[in-house]
Amino acid sequence: MLRAGFNKVRISPPVGAPLAGFAAREGVSVGVHDDLYSRALVLGNEEVALALVCVDVLALPSEFIKRVRTAIHDSTGIKPRSIMIASTHTHAGPVTITTFFNPDESVDQDYLNLLAASITESVVTAWRDRFPARVGVGTGRVKGVGVNRRSADQQPVDEEIGIIKVADTKGSTRAVFINYACHPTVLGPDNLLVTGDFPGFALEEIEKAIGPGSFAMFVNGTQGNISMGHSSELSAIGVVTPGRTFERAAELGHLLASATLRALSTIEVSDEAQLGAVSHQIDLPLKKYPPLPATAKSLRDAEDHVAQLIAHDGHNIEQLRRAKSEQLYASITNFYAKEASVLTNGLLPIELQAVRVNDAAFVAVPAEVFVEIGLRLKQTAPRRTFIVGLANGYIGYLPTAVAHEVGGYEVVSSKCQPQAEEVLVEKVISLEERLFNDIGSGQEKIKNAFQHNVHQ
Repeated sequence: MLRAGFNKVRISPPVGAPLAGFAAREGVSVGVHDDLYSRALVLGNEEVALALVCVDVLALPSEFIKRVRTAIHDSTGIKPRSIMIASTHTHAGPVTITTFFNPDESVDQDYLNLLAASITESVVTAWRDRFPARVGVGTGRVKGVGVNRRSADQQPVDEEIGIIKVADTKGSTRAVFINYACHPTVLGPDNLLVTGDFPGFALEEIEKAIGPGSFAMFVNGTQGNISMGHSSELSAIGVVTPGRTFERAAELGHLLASATLRALSTIEVSDEAQLGAVSHQIDLPLKKYPPLPATAKSLRDAEDHVAQLIAHDGHNIEQLRRAKSEQLYASITNFYAKEASVLTNGLLPIELQAVRVNDAAFVAVPAEVFVEIGLRLKQTAPRRTFIVGLANGYIGYLPTAVAHEVGGYEVVSSKCQPQAEEVLVEKVISLEERLFNDIGSGQEKIKNAFQHNVHQ
């Protein structure tokens, strides 16, 4: 018998907290436009229990994930490998990680402790409040939300919405889990209000449509090069482009919510859910960086160039933008060179996790994976596959091998060599084989053995 539970806990930071996501943002938060949450959905049968969590923050470090998983396991018994914790990647939430886009940002440890407790509380409460349930997996499609920000024709994109539908035994929908690939960056570096961006608007609309006591959660997909068209590089250096408003975020949230609600009626549910989870460490090929003295000098030179241009009253705007981009790139390279200096084997270890719900695999990758890789996996993986990005840690961007040849912000912001694409695709497919064959066949053996003993 399947049982499910859900819960959300408010995690909005206090006014005055720094906001993460844009290196060029000036100032701290001045208020909360819409609250941020840790949202948890738990599913369990006689063999397996799963906890799926989304947190309205930019990203979370793997050490933090381990800490929270341990706390959840101690309170519920859910195995750490069966706990997926994904960040929605809002760029208007608290600073929860120090990384390449602003290495000078500091994390408030008191807030991080509260966040850990809140995430744990969301799962523990969901676990405590489980009810007999039915579950199904399906898809919807949405146009007009995400575009490919590195392509002149804004393609390819992934219009698919992966959906887990949870209903009670009477058939009433109680919870909805959605997976969709797009940066939540409608609001730009000039915004100083806390917000979950368009996913937050979508979830609010879905919950209102389903009715009182309902629940919805959002996890991102392969959104590395998908946004609503704003240049990542210009955003990073503080250039504000038109259309980055809360009204626009609400419009895109409405599109996503409407497409999800249309698809819900087509998704069949059953209390005979097949659940599973596997987790494995894999190694990605790490970029080779110059020695730290060289990267530090390049950064100082770039900073000096920007300062000189600003000091010159007649400087050219485009020239200053190029100089700021060079400074940004130098800062990223210097930050990554420091990290790489302690990884002496030239490999970047990451956790790859796969969760099974019926015939679908939800694969968690701690990176901003390019959409072409996600589409490739959906086409070639032997099982129905949904990639959950920014989950269980964060390593930055994971571009395609072709993108490495072109360069640009996302490529500079990747720690990985071009071969990482092939490594990831191969490892995802092999992990899915374990998920369905090892665990699936094991559950089937248990079921067959039980039936055999009954008939005896």
